[in-house]
Amino acid sequence: MQRDVHILGAGPAGLQVARFLLKGYSGDVYVYEEHEKIGRPIHCTGLVSLEGLKKDIGIIDGNLITNTFRGAIFFSPSGKRLIVGRPETVAVVVDRERLEERLYEEVLSLGAHVKLGSYVNLADFSKLVRSKNSFGIVAGGAKYLDEDKKKHLLPALQYDIKVKDSIGIAHHVLIFMGEKFSNGLFAWAIPLGDETYKVGVATKGKTLVRMKYVLKTLERIEITPLHVIKTYGGTVYTGGLVKHLLRGDLLYIGDSAGQTKPTTGGGLVYLSIAARLLASALIRNDPTLYEKNVRATLGHETSLQFALRKALNNLSDPELDEIFRTVKEMHGEELISRIGSMDRQAFLIREIGFKYLFERPSLVFKLLSKVLLD
Repeated sequence: MQRDVHILGAGPAGLQVARFLLKGYSGDVYVYEEHEKIGRPIHCTGLVSLEGLKKDIGIIDGNLITNTFRGAIFFSPSGKRLIVGRPETVAVVVDRERLEERLYEEVLSLGAHVKLGSYVNLADFSKLVRSKNSFGIVAGGAKYLDEDKKKHLLPALQYDIKVKDSIGIAHHVLIFMGEKFSNGLFAWAIPLGDETYKVGVATKGKTLVRMKYVLKTLERIEITPLHVIKTYGGTVYTGGLVKHLLRGDLLYIGDSAGQTKPTTGGGLVYLSIAARLLASALIRNDPTLYEKNVRATLGHETSLQFALRKALNNLSDPELDEIFRTVKEMHGEELISRIGSMDRQAFLIREIGFKYLFERPSLVFKLLSKVLLD
């Protein structure tokens, strides 16, 4: 008989671990969630790659999808545009609450013991794990990050908003870059259909001021905000993997382990990859395999993304405009459209780096200097 597993947190990370584990594990699985309802509070946009949804998250259900996307339009501080995309669907927005409800129903059907409205602090959870001689998994979100990593947390604000869309953008995500939009990431506008958008910003400071600027910018490009339907708050993490995924008796996953993309803050795909690796390690009764395999799978990817994030964070608005102009002149839109991937960005980062090293070496050295400045 295998040891029992106790999971702190029934968000997507905790539920995915339970889901993958119960398909091949003989021990009991207990999940503790402080909120009374699964899927609340809602934080993220729900934007994921179609490949990641199918392959890594492992759910194919059209009822969870609210819109599909073929690409993105990036706006520089001065309004320059880079348009990337493909003829086919590459990304979707999933209803995050319904996704978590679906995962919850599945883990219950597989035999998990889920305790909603059950707050357990980390110290008590650790004692419980030791007293039961069981495996303990921390999947409770960014509040369990290492202290030195919390500096990479950005407050985020998002609206579901009704608009008058005079330009008819239906299948491209809009990304706004520059100091007026965000300090530390970017702002976004995601069409959901029926003239409804998700509009958000993650930033260090001036969150409301920057949100107002995003709304004014949308109006300038003929997407006129009419009224806010829902408001969401949360945090976005961009700091890369934490130093240790296995600490004492506990294994860390999801935001608590830094398993998000440093370039965008998205985490649904990476936590699902990690959940599969964690489940596999526990089924083999060797928790050390989890850290080893996560580093092998996501370590290089997140390190390169983190370097790019640091460079972008240190660019001035004029320098960012120069990047946009250079990418445009060197047909970078075509390159990104052809080989870009939402989840596996390291290859694109290397390809663009080598291309510009030979054709615009001064630009590459400027970016490298920005990484070192951080």
